[in-house]
Amino acid sequence: MSVIAFAAAMSVAGVANAADHVKISYVVPTMQYAAMLVAVDKGYFAEENLDPELVQAGGGVATPALISGDIQFSGSPSASISASIKGAHLKVLFVGEDHSAFQIWAQPGVEKFEDLKGKAIGIISRGDTTEIIIRYMLDKRNLPADYLSYAPLGTGTARMAALASGAYPAALIDVAEVRDMENAGKLSKLHLMYDLRKEDVRMTFGGYATSDAVIAKNPESVRHFLRGLLKGLAVVKASKEETVKALVNHGSTKPGAEDGWDVFAASISPTGVVPPDAQAFEIRVRGEMLGVDAGKLPKASDVFAESFTEKAAAELKAEGWKPKL
Repeated sequence: MSVIAFAAAMSVAGVANAADHVKISYVVPTMQYAAMLVAVDKGYFAEENLDPELVQAGGGVATPALISGDIQFSGSPSASISASIKGAHLKVLFVGEDHSAFQIWAQPGVEKFEDLKGKAIGIISRGDTTEIIIRYMLDKRNLPADYLSYAPLGTGTARMAALASGAYPAALIDVAEVRDMENAGKLSKLHLMYDLRKEDVRMTFGGYATSDAVIAKNPESVRHFLRGLLKGLAVVKASKEETVKALVNHGSTKPGAEDGWDVFAASISPTGVVPPDAQAFEIRVRGEMLGVDAGKLPKASDVFAESFTEKAAAELKAEGWKPKL
């Protein structure tokens, strides 16, 4: 073989073995995204021949990006379900938790949910999980969709500052953010109105979704993404120290990350899969909220693709994979 031919062959081999670049959205560095962040930091995605790029965005932004192909995996599966019900070709691959990690904190005089009538509640972004949580609460209370309005305040400090300023009667904040606000002395006038982990509002909260286009074009990328994610999940379930390290590395405070692990580690799904009856219930309730006729609702298999996670978990088990802590 000539030198030129050999160089060309090596070039082709290099391209064939190049890591698959994937964009993954997430909202804030909390326990909801800990498995993914651990997988990034410990090189589990790299082991799976993936080159991850993290994009910080709420579901209202991430879902259109997923549909357009600008990102490959969205960390806002809740918002993707609503889009699927309206005709988007998306699939929920992994469900980390079926209860919200948010709390509703309110100003004095706002004592119960009904006190928000005609007022604006602070959320992260329109169409994302934080808005959908409130819509679920409206549905549970048989209240109309226009009972209140939504103020998209963004992630992190902007939302917390807006609530602390008194500009809004109430807002959703994550348990880790609650600790940060408390340490900063910004909770003195506020009170906890609802801890949504304890409310009878079950929904696809943490997890990841992709598009039918990604599944069709590169199913191996999906498989390797879930293998890396499940490796990260194993670390999260086993080690507070490693989990906190990853969360802090991506912007969380250490006290907030420690609190988050203490509160949520035990409740995170060890499998990433929810049963068919829970899938069907969520599609039905969301369909009612979105005004979609029951006869036109998609089947659970058109919205959820849990088989990818199940197969990835079976592979890792057969390989005897365990995290080295």
